[in-house]
Amino acid sequence: MRENLCSVMPLFNRDQIKNINTEIKKNLINAKDNPASDAIKNSQVKFVRLFSIQKYIVPFIDFAFNVNNTHYGFDLFQLTANKILNYNSYNVGEEYTWHIDADMKSPIRDVKLTCLLNLSEEKYDGGDLYLFNHKEVKVENFEPGSAVVFPSFLNHRVSEILKGSRNTLAIWMWGPKFR
Repeated sequence: MRENLCSVMPLFNRDQIKNINTEIKKNLINAKDNPASDAIKNSQVKFVRLFSIQKYIVPFIDFAFNVNNTHYGFDLFQLTANKILNYNSYNVGEEYTWHIDADMKSPIRDVKLTCLLNLSEEKYDGGDLYLFNHKEVKVENFEPGSAVVFPSFLNHRVSEILKGSRNTLAIWMWGPKFR
């Protein structure tokens, strides 16, 4: 395992978060969520294509590729304009229990990186992101406007929201099958 469990960085201010959320809400599409089969996920999930918000989230995409280049060195496919991103909204009582994002079903590709952007506009309690690598580790500083990137094969969870609402944009970076 690489020494860096995850990377977190503040990228956007409050006004930029509001603009990104506005663009996402104007460009929602119909798609189907595929949560991990053995996990509880009771958040609301909506979807947006990358091309409709790409110019607003360039720092997020750059951060994800830079983290990969600096810490992981995974072979990644290029992000295409039609890539579908998940927009997750967690409200009071909602959570996503332990799971991994890696997709073992494909014979030719794997999900390599999980990239999350915190787009919450209001304060919330709970909704903490935890990773598991020999022990449970809370991801610190994943505040509104911040992004976190970690390998998709790491077990992780979002704790129950106790107050307010938590919104995130998720991009999964795919690449050729691990060998």
